[in-house]
Amino acid sequence: MLGAATVAYIASAPAQTFVVSQLNGPLRETFGISELALNTSYAIATVLASLPLVMVGRWTDRFGPRKAMAGVALAFGLACLVLSAVTGFWGVVLAFFLLRFTGQGALTMVSQHATAMWFHRRLGAVHGIKQVVIFGVWIAFPQIALWMINSVGWRQTYVIFAGLIWVGVIPMALLAIRDRPEDLGLRMDGDPVPPADEPVAAAPVAAGSVAAELVDASEADVALLPGAGEAPVKAMFTLSQAIRTPAYWVLGAVVFLSPLVGTAFLFDMQPLLALRGMGPESAALVVSSWTAGMALAAIPAGQMTDRVRPSVLLPTGMAAIGVSAILLWWAPAVWAAALAMVVFAAGQTLAATVSTATIARYFGRTHHGAIRSSLIRIGVVGTGLGPIFTGLSVNRTGGYLASTIAFVGMTVAVGVATLSLRPPGAGTAI
Repeated sequence: MLGAATVAYIASAPAQTFVVSQLNGPLRETFGISELALNTSYAIATVLASLPLVMVGRWTDRFGPRKAMAGVALAFGLACLVLSAVTGFWGVVLAFFLLRFTGQGALTMVSQHATAMWFHRRLGAVHGIKQVVIFGVWIAFPQIALWMINSVGWRQTYVIFAGLIWVGVIPMALLAIRDRPEDLGLRMDGDPVPPADEPVAAAPVAAGSVAAELVDASEADVALLPGAGEAPVKAMFTLSQAIRTPAYWVLGAVVFLSPLVGTAFLFDMQPLLALRGMGPESAALVVSSWTAGMALAAIPAGQMTDRVRPSVLLPTGMAAIGVSAILLWWAPAVWAAALAMVVFAAGQTLAATVSTATIARYFGRTHHGAIRSSLIRIGVVGTGLGPIFTGLSVNRTGGYLASTIAFVGMTVAVGVATLSLRPPGAGTAI
């Protein structure tokens, strides 16, 4: 299950900004699009792509990740073919919308949902392992995509991507994915199945750890222990119940901001470095340093997620993202830009790993697809707005200082908000 979910996430690469950004120059040259216009089209398409994600999440809850993953992969391949055939600006907007909806949004959501159905206590560590593989494989993708674009053209490149997605994901989803461990008589986290006449008991956890808040992970939903001496609270949240909790909106702010900053960095990496006399090859190398940093940070982030409370880890992640924005604005050479992206990768990995596990732990599994997709929708909106900040900064001021100040200010605000994050119903105000 973990391997299949990881392959599906890897296959979302053609819709991820670090690959799409390699089209920045070719699309502007082909259709005579300005930097601000291209950034705006990407933003509009990405924000619109976030709107149907909750529908996909509800569909995943109803039909299970197996059918959902196969269906989404089919649609994603078609989106790649649409991009390969566009003939003008509005065609680019439509293709961006389809790519971001089916690939960056829906396929990654189904992958995360499938993992959360099978792991709970070890979800942080498992997510870390998954991220190591994903970003380890992705390290070479910017160079591969750039090489393919230069060799066969950007249109044919996305035709090839469509074929690889269909061959690599659809058969695997149908043959390997199973919706829940209970369907096979198993338990979450691979815990042993007790005899039928014995009560189900939770696996032992260390006192004071994050898992100490989580009582019985073997049932359909998670049970939370709000605090020492308090009775367990069953986390059977529907989407409408979850959005009325402060924890949902704090996690939403994290899910929103990290991809906002990251997409701005990645999508504008070519023009940003061009201001310092560096070419597309240097930009691809810097983007690869980001994927390498994500891979290196994934295992430690996952281990910390299972041991340290999110109210400690999330502010740390926000601080790293803010520092990276300053470093990238200052970077006078390729090595400095690469350093900035490694620092960003550490912060983004920590924020993503903690928020991914916390969503499942705080709100349970029954409506997990709907709740996670609603938060992913918030994150997708963030990815859409990121290039608007950098595009306007360049358009109005001729550089990236204004957007850098905005990014740092937002990371400070969200970091402060995460300091008081608590489980919903824990009796502690956020």
